[in-house]
Amino acid sequence: MTVTTRAAAAATTMATATTMAKALNSALRDALDADERVVVFGEDVGRLGGVFRITDGLADTFGERRCFDTPACEAGIAGLAVGMAMAGFRPVVEMQFDAFAYPAFEQITSHIAKLRNRTRGALALPLVIRVPYGGGIGGVEHHSDSSEAYYAHTAGLKVVTPATVADAYSLLREAIDDPDPVVFLEPKRHYWTKDDVRLPSRTEPFGTAAVRRPGTAATLVAYGPSVAVALEAAREAATEGMDIEVLDLRTLVPLDDHALTESVRRTGRCLVVHEAQSFAGVGAEIAARVQERCFDALEAPVLRVTGLDIPYPPPLLESAHLPGVGRVLDGLRRLLPDGGQPGVGVRRVFPVPVGGAGTDGRTVRTFRLPDLGEGLAEAEVLEWTVAVGDHVTHDQTVAEVETAKSVVTLPSPFAGTVTALHCAAGEIVKVGARLMSVAQASGEGGASADSSPEAGSGAGTSPGTGSGAVLTGYGTGARSGHVANEAGPSENGELGTSHQPGIRIPLDAAAEKFHRAHRDTPAVTIWADADATGLLAARDTHGTGLLPLLARACLSGLAAFPELNARVDTGRAEIVRLPHVHLGFAAQTGQGLVVPVVRDADRLPLHALAAELRRLTDCARRDAVPAGHLTGGTFTLNNYGPLGVDGATPILNHPQTAMLGFGRLVDRPWAVDGRVEVRKVAHLSLTFDHRVCDGGTAAGFLRHVIARITAAEQANGGEDVPAP
Repeated sequence: MTVTTRAAAAATTMATATTMAKALNSALRDALDADERVVVFGEDVGRLGGVFRITDGLADTFGERRCFDTPACEAGIAGLAVGMAMAGFRPVVEMQFDAFAYPAFEQITSHIAKLRNRTRGALALPLVIRVPYGGGIGGVEHHSDSSEAYYAHTAGLKVVTPATVADAYSLLREAIDDPDPVVFLEPKRHYWTKDDVRLPSRTEPFGTAAVRRPGTAATLVAYGPSVAVALEAAREAATEGMDIEVLDLRTLVPLDDHALTESVRRTGRCLVVHEAQSFAGVGAEIAARVQERCFDALEAPVLRVTGLDIPYPPPLLESAHLPGVGRVLDGLRRLLPDGGQPGVGVRRVFPVPVGGAGTDGRTVRTFRLPDLGEGLAEAEVLEWTVAVGDHVTHDQTVAEVETAKSVVTLPSPFAGTVTALHCAAGEIVKVGARLMSVAQASGEGGASADSSPEAGSGAGTSPGTGSGAVLTGYGTGARSGHVANEAGPSENGELGTSHQPGIRIPLDAAAEKFHRAHRDTPAVTIWADADATGLLAARDTHGTGLLPLLARACLSGLAAFPELNARVDTGRAEIVRLPHVHLGFAAQTGQGLVVPVVRDADRLPLHALAAELRRLTDCARRDAVPAGHLTGGTFTLNNYGPLGVDGATPILNHPQTAMLGFGRLVDRPWAVDGRVEVRKVAHLSLTFDHRVCDGGTAAGFLRHVIARITAAEQANGGEDVPAP
């Protein structure tokens, strides 16, 4: 068959059930067909077609000069590949099993990975090292291993591992075409896995991860042989109420940091699964990157489910070593303690809401661990004296807890039916943590007439929880709703009396963030007044709000003064200037102040920017801002006008280094062309981290923004026109 005939036949091939082994064979065949520089060699890859038959028939079709056997000498195979690549060939070599490749490791790390750098880019090294790797086939010693971390750690190598039949074909073709050396890790347990694909096929290129299953509750990161396990675990988790996203990395080097970060920021949780040992594995690098890039979005620590820190065991023990569906599910339950099955020993609710009004007309109250005095912050639950379904009376003892000082009995501040016990005997809980929920029928009393349902039930703001109308950050009080106990301890330590010294409210995460920013950031605030008449005219002309025009002025200022779109890496004593602006803006809602983030705001024209600001504001008011738009801001625009104040000296949203504030519009006398007129004037303030720039730069930015909102070009659409 001629080259043209073969290509035509391939183009007309319909999607059929194809194994990964067949896809790899087809990729090699098509590469040999397309480029006469491609050669395939290794142990038993010729007439035998390889131990897994990946090279079956290639020697018959292309001859023994293009597909040939070598001696059983892996170092020699790698060395020959180096020489042939330097001579202009594109060698594709096979290491028969993963652990067989180690004798070639010196050639791979010292020469193959280093040659381009050693020649300062003058000499490329286009070669592919195919490695059947991983477990699952019951291989004896030296026939099963997970070696990906060795190669990924070696600078100069690209490391690829397909999980699907389509990717097996596409990624191998791309590896052969690549000018750099590629270690191509083939999950040998999936050689006979079938998918309906049409070959030839091309999927996404190197450095692109794939979301194999979308989800919202957590991101399950996997690659190669672990992707199938992750998908099955995600399907099982769905039956337990967990909506899990599965991210297939596809290439370890280059790693798709963007997809990884975006996924974790959407879900707030991350679990990494791979067959290799845990210590210093690829999962450790992924966990570190997620921690560095997504710390402010994480709702739980990054977890890993991996092989054991032992050499690959004998075949009969392999299943205990490899991470299976059960172990992955256990990891997800740790990551989502409230999203899956209840924890061991925790007794759960009847079908009655945790807070607010029940479906049967009852009101559900939540009893939280009270402040037990003497600065004690936690206690261990020793024993529950009630169970779910029991009826309790006011002041009835419901639990016994032990603090660092003594054993204390806890009486119930409510009368009614126990609907939930939120922690198990033996569990250590913090002051303010939920202990028990009680459904009260009409007429059943509690210790406090103004006790309110638990926050989050839609009942509104409880007395003493704060308005949420703060000048900066994510607000306190109404959004968090962490009232320590609806009936707090009295002065004599007893619950439920009328002699309460006050309601205690635990500090939330926002409070700690404010404290950290105030403590660690040398912030300075400068301010100036601006004539906003032109801004109002532009609003009326273009039918948009003030916020998009203010945002556009800020973005223009950041383009002129990029020093303010930055963060400080204290660990490395470096300022990191960021390539794009993710603009945070203050949105006052019924639940408090929220700061949604417009991603890549600097890339949006005015109409698109206005539309995105409207969309996110609406989401904020419905308490439905996507997770990816609640974090990651690089600069914040804060509008103090709705609060009725002229300005403020805010605390920066760490790790941001600047925030622009816009006060209320007021009528003031203003000099215009030598005469005094009454104009709409606003107070603008810039708070900035003095480490990223000096006062001259900050003042230049503020003058630039003021020029943009006062200049005549605002009436022409507010597009990027150089400020006067």
